[in-house]
Amino acid sequence: MRLHIVFNTGKPITLPWHYPHLLHGFLYGAIARARPQLGSFLHEEGFVAESHRYKMVVFSKLYPRRAGTCSAGLILTPPIHWWVSSPLVAPVEALAVTLLAEGEVVLGSNHLAVERIEVEPVPELEGRVLCETISPLVASTGIMSEGKLRKQFLSPDEPRFWEVLEVNLLRKAHALGLWIKEGARVRFEKVGEWRSKLLTVQGTQVRCYEGRFALEGEKSLLLLAYEAGLGERNMQGFGMFRVVPTQGQ
Repeated sequence: MRLHIVFNTGKPITLPWHYPHLLHGFLYGAIARARPQLGSFLHEEGFVAESHRYKMVVFSKLYPRRAGTCSAGLILTPPIHWWVSSPLVAPVEALAVTLLAEGEVVLGSNHLAVERIEVEPVPELEGRVLCETISPLVASTGIMSEGKLRKQFLSPDEPRFWEVLEVNLLRKAHALGLWIKEGARVRFEKVGEWRSKLLTVQGTQVRCYEGRFALEGEKSLLLLAYEAGLGERNMQGFGMFRVVPTQGQ
């Protein structure tokens, strides 16, 4: 289930460069205010598979009518669009309840009025599907260095990047208890040039990437990828994508 939320502030707002942590904090709080037990479960536990924990909620960057920069960060001119998605109805409904009840979102010193909330229909996920990120993708692996296991961030130019995304997606399906046909696969194809970003998340530097890619494979897995996000740190604002409309749509 995917929500499209539109904010209006009446004037441009300024947010820090690494603003997704503000959205992350608001999202947890909004879910918890409507459904305290659900909020606590997502924050403290999540869904587990092979010792990996998944929150099963993903959100996009903010998309304003116009964006600029200043010494303090980003200047966003409304209306501002935001997407939040989950394969579970409950957290999305809880977010909607809070947004409708409170009528605004507070990000730092900014108050964003909720202008519109709508549930987006699921796009066609048959055959080869062209997609583009609306929040950056993160994929990493562990390597041994000086006797210690260290995290190494992967690039879309490396085949391992896409392999890690597929393994991550299959784990999410297992964590949710979804029945997946034996041998089901998802194939990725990098399309065009990708942009690399280095973001600071809760004191940790995270290498992430934005760009276009094609998806093909088991429909239930494609739907899970669309609703839960690809790769790591989804609840921190990474791994969300949209389907690029084809001509005639």
